Amino acid sequence: MTRQESSTQQNFCFNQNLIDAIPAPICMQDRTGRFHGANKAFLGFFFLSEPLIASFDLNSLLNPQISARNRELDTSILQHGGKKSFEALVQCSGKIERDVVFHKEAVLGENGEITGLVTTLEDLTTQRQTEQQLRHAQKMEAIGTLAGGIAHDFNNVLTPIIGYAEIMRLTLTRHDTDKDSLLQFASEILNAGKRAKSLVEQILTFSRSREKKVLAQSLHPTIKEVLKLIGVTFPTNIKISQKIDEECGLVVIDPVQFHQVLLNLCTNSAQSMGDSHGELVVSLFKSDKDKQGKEWIVLRVADSGQGIPSDLRERVFEPYFTTREKEQGTGMGLAMVHGIVARCGGHIELQSEEGQGTVFQLYFPRVALEKDAITGRQTSGVLGGTERVIVVDDQEAVLKVTKKILTTLGYRVSICSSSREALKLFSWNPDAFDLIITDYAMPVLSGLELCAEVKKQRENIPIILSTGYGEKFSDKELREAGFSAWLTKPVALQKLAMTVRGVLDHHR
Repeated sequence: MTRQESSTQQNFCFNQNLIDAIPAPICMQDRTGRFHGANKAFLGFFFLSEPLIASFDLNSLLNPQISARNRELDTSILQHGGKKSFEALVQCSGKIERDVVFHKEAVLGENGEITGLVTTLEDLTTQRQTEQQLRHAQKMEAIGTLAGGIAHDFNNVLTPIIGYAEIMRLTLTRHDTDKDSLLQFASEILNAGKRAKSLVEQILTFSRSREKKVLAQSLHPTIKEVLKLIGVTFPTNIKISQKIDEECGLVVIDPVQFHQVLLNLCTNSAQSMGDSHGELVVSLFKSDKDKQGKEWIVLRVADSGQGIPSDLRERVFEPYFTTREKEQGTGMGLAMVHGIVARCGGHIELQSEEGQGTVFQLYFPRVALEKDAITGRQTSGVLGGTERVIVVDDQEAVLKVTKKILTTLGYRVSICSSSREALKLFSWNPDAFDLIITDYAMPVLSGLELCAEVKKQRENIPIILSTGYGEKFSDKELREAGFSAWLTKPVALQKLAMTVRGVLDHHR
């Protein structure tokens, strides 16, 4: 061995000992791309029992997609130099997968020429798992926060339902029953029920996009309804005032969403004032035309509460951001308000100083049309019939109320608490029935499966799907499954009556 070869061998041994001491997996390639060596950490990472030899190929340990990316970077760096990185999921041995970042850098000789390539692997598996656990923990915390707020809002909704129902029961036990009062109590219960349904829809808004049906309408009836509600639920230390221009014009908006917007703003104001004496002022007016000639209707909600610190004002519309305790709100209220206003083509202005109160001004585009020309007038007549209907649902309460509604409308109704029972009844005489209304989620056979089985016996039987999972299906999917129509629970009498009559008339 010559002196030069001996020196080279000594340097190689020294370098090998050096990289073996590095905990990160490292491998080296010469200018041609052949592997020149690797450290112990690299061999251990891939569960290799023998040292790397010149013919070894790292790409043989990678899946084709990652291997192609690895070869591409190797070629680029060996030709042009520099350093590059990429992250990939690598299968080390058997089913063991690691999340790895490949750091690649050219090795330069004494004259600056490219003599090889060094690849260092950074194992991020533990870090990614920790991040995933953190995201899960944050999600669970958000759900807990949301649950507290939902309970709070639902209690407000349930209060008039339970209260008016008890008043009706008490009134009916007396001889001086006032029919008009009973009708008023029933209307209040229906309104509260609609608000409860809306609350569920608003919760789902944050996980799915859903187009809402909008109407051109005046805002003042809803404002008065909300102020009447909060007038009996807010603490007596808060004075509630209103300045409403009933002739300011119309706004195209979902009325239930607008109810939720105002209720959220008023609730936030009440929480801001706390136990101290304060005032909540709700105003509605038409603004002057802006530079583009647009007219706006402005909803102004002002309170004399604690105000919002300057460092938090830009975050108040972020989802899940809240300065309240979990039991006081979801952290979603103002995010919901912002989303609804934006979808209407409007915008929000926030004015607040710490200790000086807060003012929210919501701008809605004004529609200069007559109300009745847009919304039309609801007919008081409810369409009925005498056809034979099977109603299928595994919830007894749903069966009872649906049967009561349909029989009141004149239909002849058979109810089944399971899909198997319904299939047996239908199979007895498929031509004896004119319509089937079925739930989706049921034991043994789902509504979709029941529909398929029924269609095998009588293809032209109309079937309506009634479900609480309306967001789960598209109209196209339901049509292809064989349904004539579908309803989202809870279903109002008018909606049920119109859908049933429409489906029956269409098939006739």
